[in-house]
Amino acid sequence: MAVPEVQLSEKPEEPTFRLLESQVVPLTLVLAQEFRDLTPSPTERDLNPHRLRHLREKADAGLLVTFHWATAQFGGKKLRVNGQTSSNMLCELDGAFPTNLKAHIDHYEVDSLEGLASLFRQFDDRRSSRSAGDVAGAYQNLYPTLQNVKKAVGKLGIDGIAWYRREVIGAPVGSGDNRYHMFNQADLQEFLVWLDELLNIKTPEMKRDPIIAAIYATYLANEREARPFWETVARGGREFEEDDPTTVLDAWLKAGKEDPSEKRKPAQYYQACIYCWNAAREQKKLKGIRVDPKKGFLTPHAD
Repeated sequence: MAVPEVQLSEKPEEPTFRLLESQVVPLTLVLAQEFRDLTPSPTERDLNPHRLRHLREKADAGLLVTFHWATAQFGGKKLRVNGQTSSNMLCELDGAFPTNLKAHIDHYEVDSLEGLASLFRQFDDRRSSRSAGDVAGAYQNLYPTLQNVKKAVGKLGIDGIAWYRREVIGAPVGSGDNRYHMFNQADLQEFLVWLDELLNIKTPEMKRDPIIAAIYATYLANEREARPFWETVARGGREFEEDDPTTVLDAWLKAGKEDPSEKRKPAQYYQACIYCWNAAREQKKLKGIRVDPKKGFLTPHAD
């Protein structure tokens, strides 16, 4: 007997869930405790101490907003689908519980275990979450001076400056996305406008934090000379002058970009850039680049 042909759907049927109720209610300690103590959905993530600490830091800084919590009616039970971390954190605040906040609570009906998983995926969707680039762009957009600077360059610039301040001079830098507050500094805005012009040239080999840090360090040392130096590097160095520091640096950076076997540490990129910059200030010719990050960071010459 012939086996009957089975037609497989190219796209499996989505598990179903339906919204039964949605409400916005005052956020109270009693509500947080009730939500914390609900039976968790089997899809719920493990309680992560790092997420708890991150949310607690936001609470301490007064940055909490309305919480979006969700429950599901499944198998005769009411399950918590979203809000485990926030409800646990709130219950730990004791006498410091926030006032005048709300909780948006959705209650769903779910038909199957697959439906629970599908519902879980709708909260904090990975593709919809705020990336570091999104956050950097939000801060950059606050300043008219930076409106024509490409968002990727703006973020790269701030990341490179943060690397310089943290690694080279040991200055405090805001953790995580907090570094993007630096967009408000007028002197950095001027640097970022020029950096955007510089990286308009085809320069993928220059788009690393320690290289941007070196560009910024030389800009601080001597802005008038830094501009033509880096613009020459970006264009491949001085034509017909293979031993010119800009040509040597361009070739070294391209080798690191094109050859995966080149295992260079971030500090090596910074040192190589400053090494070539200093050679140019001293009007020296180079046969290659010799740097040792273990000896400490080089200081860019001002003259």
